[in-house]
Amino acid sequence: MAKKRSGRERIIKYGVAGSSAATIIENATDIDVSNSNSFNESTTRGDGSALPKKTEQPDQLAVEPTFSLRYQDSEATISALIAAARAGTAVAILVLRILGGEEEFDGDCYLEMSSPGPLTGGMDIAFTCHPTDDNGRAWTVG
Repeated sequence: MAKKRSGRERIIKYGVAGSSAATIIENATDIDVSNSNSFNESTTRGDGSALPKKTEQPDQLAVEPTFSLRYQDSEATISALIAAARAGTAVAILVLRILGGEEEFDGDCYLEMSSPGPLTGGMDIAFTCHPTDDNGRAWTVG
């Protein structure tokens, strides 16, 4: 029987852009990979006897990995990711369903960072990945 998996088993790694990500981001709290392809409308009029049915076709493949980390003082991974986001430097990102398992995303990304500070919650830092091939590596999804 196939094993049912939990979200806690998802793994995210980072590394130097242009190479494969190897360092596990251990303090990640949320990891999401959203395929957000864009579409163009391809509806045709038909013979005019009925309302046309709207149809679309993809015109651009897109993916947007996001992840959050709980801030910890002097933690090297958080510091490196914040520095990359602030400097506009790409990093390698790899998201796996389970360690050693199916790749959900593998590629280089520029990072966008958000750091809300609610009074009653933890200090989480959210990152949005913007895939790029600027470092000679095309991104892939599993």
